[in-house]
Amino acid sequence: MVRSFIGLGVLAFIQISCASGAGSRADIQSEPMDERASIQYDFAFDSYVNGDLIPALGSAMRAVEMSPHNPEARNLLGLIYFRQGKSGLAEAEFKKSGEIDPKMSEAFNNLGSVYLSQNRYEDARKALLKAQDNPLYLYPERIQNNLGLAYMGLKNSEEAETAFLEAIRLNKKFYLPYINLGRMLVEQNQVAKAEPLIREAAKLCSECSEPRYILGDLYMKQNKKSEARELFKQGATVDPEGYFGKLCSEQLARK
Repeated sequence: MVRSFIGLGVLAFIQISCASGAGSRADIQSEPMDERASIQYDFAFDSYVNGDLIPALGSAMRAVEMSPHNPEARNLLGLIYFRQGKSGLAEAEFKKSGEIDPKMSEAFNNLGSVYLSQNRYEDARKALLKAQDNPLYLYPERIQNNLGLAYMGLKNSEEAETAFLEAIRLNKKFYLPYINLGRMLVEQNQVAKAEPLIREAAKLCSECSEPRYILGDLYMKQNKKSEARELFKQGATVDPEGYFGKLCSEQLARK
């Protein structure tokens, strides 16, 4: 049985997904994985989760060779390519997965993520709207978060806010739309609306440096230096090697 997994964001604020939740139905010929392909898929899946991309790639390719019309195998192979920075190959696999099963929401969500990473916002919007076609998909909040990013890229802040708020409504414990909506509001100088959203994101994700850095930066601009430094300390501690964790450390190093 294919296991369900929500992957790490390829970009800081994009959410990708690995295997289907429920209710996928193929309009064209789809095939289940046989035992040999399932073994290869499981090994590739575990290796991908652990960040071992070279063995993951080899096993995923073998799973696809054995079951070329299985959408989950194609989707996993696309994720591995995407994680390796091979966006063109990832795009092709996500498209193929969606062609095999037009209800494969995670494949269209991942395709949208590829387009977001390339600033192809209109293409991302179309793929993400297609991802909504399966009402049984278990993680619609991920689609809404990415759709909000697409609308941000298209300079449609009203639709972006609507999508982020829908993501929050669908899953109040999903921290990414809080960050993304808060970030957009900061850019619009709506700090009073942005601050509680970013604070909630920090509360929901104890290991995330992004909301701590953004909130700390807001406090620095408000001359709340002690509060800002405390947030920067937290951000540098929870993710010292991450992008925002390093930004927090840089802020702490300043006089």
